[in-house]
Amino acid sequence: MPRRSGLLRRSASIVAVALAVSVQPAAATGATGGPARAEDFVVYAFSQSDVHEEDPQVYELDPDTTIRAIGKWSTAGDEAADYDFAQIGRYHAKGITFMGSGTASVIFPKDFATAEIFDDMSTRDANGDPVPHDEFGFPEPARRGNLFNPRYREYLLSWARIQVDGGVDGLNFDEINAGFSGGSKYGFNGNEGFDDYAIADFNRYLLAKYPTFTAAEWKSRFGMTDGNLLRRDVPAGDLAVNFNYRDYLRAGGWNLDPLNAANPLAPEWGRVVANRMYAEDTSFTATYIRRYWKEIVDEMRAYAWRTRHRGILISSNGLWPYVDLNSVGMYPWNPDEQTPDFRGADYVPVAGGHLNGAKSLQSQYRYLKERSARIAGHVPVVVFIDWPNDMMTSYLNLPLEEKKDYWRIFGAEAYANGVFPAFHLKDTVGSPTATDLGMMDFFKTYTRFYKDHRAIFRDNAIGAGAVRVGVAGVAASLLEQRGTGRRSIHLVNHNYDQGIAPQPRFAVQADVGSCPRRVSLISPDLPSPKSPAFSCRHGKLTLTVERLDYYNII
Repeated sequence: MPRRSGLLRRSASIVAVALAVSVQPAAATGATGGPARAEDFVVYAFSQSDVHEEDPQVYELDPDTTIRAIGKWSTAGDEAADYDFAQIGRYHAKGITFMGSGTASVIFPKDFATAEIFDDMSTRDANGDPVPHDEFGFPEPARRGNLFNPRYREYLLSWARIQVDGGVDGLNFDEINAGFSGGSKYGFNGNEGFDDYAIADFNRYLLAKYPTFTAAEWKSRFGMTDGNLLRRDVPAGDLAVNFNYRDYLRAGGWNLDPLNAANPLAPEWGRVVANRMYAEDTSFTATYIRRYWKEIVDEMRAYAWRTRHRGILISSNGLWPYVDLNSVGMYPWNPDEQTPDFRGADYVPVAGGHLNGAKSLQSQYRYLKERSARIAGHVPVVVFIDWPNDMMTSYLNLPLEEKKDYWRIFGAEAYANGVFPAFHLKDTVGSPTATDLGMMDFFKTYTRFYKDHRAIFRDNAIGAGAVRVGVAGVAASLLEQRGTGRRSIHLVNHNYDQGIAPQPRFAVQADVGSCPRRVSLISPDLPSPKSPAFSCRHGKLTLTVERLDYYNII
């Protein structure tokens, strides 16, 4: 979902070069002519429309897929008649995989038949009151849906089934765990998610984690009292007789700040990180959110097989398990880098209104890829500029050539580290489209290169070998392709100042393990492949790059 919250002067710039030892056969194709599996996608676009609309730019660009072609929002998408499912056939005629989607957390009063149902579906604070989310700036009251409520999970499944019935190839559940921040009312301190459903599950979690605890141990370890004690002889959901965590928080004075370090049960409850489900997190919230997410995924996969006799792709915003691809929205206040202002990794680097091409995103992209592998296994990781937020605003405000340079540099750097950029075409809040911005001709030419050379870019892992570059300001990486043994060296040139500074003739040395028989160079910046001179002994490859502009693959 949307998150509220001439000639260039040539000087320092960023450039990428990838070195591939050999060429793979073309990727397998499905019945529509496009890649058969998410693992085969190499060109992604971001274009989201309302459920009854479509974006002709997608057909013009011809990516393998979009992150989410349509998005269910509020009541738009509750009924099959709300959708233009005919566009799926137009996607398939171009060989493009169609991903449906919807918000998994934002709800409004009109979404439900009665105020009582709306209240029941809503997340609550530690006083038991519904948490408002006025920070979105919507004209009507917004809240977050309660994932712990089985009726809310069924509500999510209801619109997902409609999209599967309509023929979508996949589903993207946006912001699946967003209902735990506390919103602006509580300064985003985590005072949210303390409804009856959740605290009943918390009782179940504690009883399972500490199966032999006595009354004395509950008291000494967590400060429970005789009047509010966890019991095995009473149903976990009987909050009038069994332990009631909200009463515990009020008694401790933590009902306005339940994750306070002084609260002995705060570590057991856990701190939810929006759009992330870390594999090592075994706290209560992570354990049960993971469980309910798996139930949703399993049900939708089973439903697709049962009704459509085929599989379905699953994704969500961020890093999640049980998915076919992880689509990571790039926005401020992300958790991917510790910064003094807590804004997180700077995925759209801008300084003084101009692209800061001197910055490298290699470490951030690698972090996302490695984290995703621990969480979800070897599934594709796709990054897109989320919206509306400061990063999207910064991108939209760049001069045209610097917008192109963003993709030539940071899109290339994503590929250079085994991550895929989603080229931005359209959002749902009326921002200028790629066509409006004059970007489409560039996007078509640029993405054609990646489709033509998809065999090099698919299913790569970060290699262990070192790469040394004989010029400053160039980030280097070695990728190894799973299943083929093929390797590629990527060089990203970070000499940039409102324009690219090509790097002439320099040496590259890499520890590739075993020596290649041949090396060839291709690039979206070159009209034809090159054959650089190289030598190799005992797995140490040395070659000369004659020129590095934005992105070369050897």
